[in-house]
Amino acid sequence: MAARLPVPEVVQTRENASGGILVVTLPGYGPLEYSSARRAFLFDKSVDRGPVLNRFSEWLPLWGIDVKRVRGTEGAFERSFFALEWPSKSPAGHGPQMVPNIARSIAELKAVLEARRPRLIIFLSCYLWQAVNLPEAAAALADVCGTPVTAGRRITNERLAAYSQRWSKVQMLALPQPSKNTTEKCVRSLAQGVREALEACAPAPEAAQDPLRESALDFLYLDKEKTIRLMAAGLHIQKERAAAIFASLEGEAWVADTVGGARVKR
Repeated sequence: MAARLPVPEVVQTRENASGGILVVTLPGYGPLEYSSARRAFLFDKSVDRGPVLNRFSEWLPLWGIDVKRVRGTEGAFERSFFALEWPSKSPAGHGPQMVPNIARSIAELKAVLEARRPRLIIFLSCYLWQAVNLPEAAAALADVCGTPVTAGRRITNERLAAYSQRWSKVQMLALPQPSKNTTEKCVRSLAQGVREALEACAPAPEAAQDPLRESALDFLYLDKEKTIRLMAAGLHIQKERAAAIFASLEGEAWVADTVGGARVKR
């Protein structure tokens, strides 16, 4: 079997340099050869990032998230993601046996967390998440992650487990490692838990009363219902929240017309 290369680095952006979304994978699942593309965001389909991250990119549409895959079309949401292979060397053992061996490399993870301060960490293997919850590892991360507020809430009833856990300084998701065992049904079952975590941790634009109000202006059309649908899809939020943002923009970005509709305020 051909040896796999390290996962290509994700371009650093304002959105992921601090307060972004970190996706952590086990080592050894990179591409067989590098793409010629450079300075690409995580979901750029012209870059082969190996079977695990490539498959993860395909999961987001199954969660109702219209993630951009072509360079030049990405928005703040796509630019907020970055990736890490951890630990740097494959841990000894198989399955649960790996967990204490992964935890011995906790300093590697801590260094990245201290440098980038993500709001959300997505572990693409529950073994990685179990490792950070071991007492010694959790103590080592206390300065940067705080302490666990919850023990971890299971977000699927499928056979492959997945968890959402809130620490005092960061949110964590533990998802199954993408493979032939992660069927479409399994992935779809994660949708609500994943979307809740993403919405809670979405990077906030600067100088905005509501974290999404500035970005919401990009989706403002004369048709109210169409506007709300586009806001919900483009901002990856629930329709009810999109409706509330739309209403908050009355008088600032749009005004009611004489027949009860909405028109853009010039």
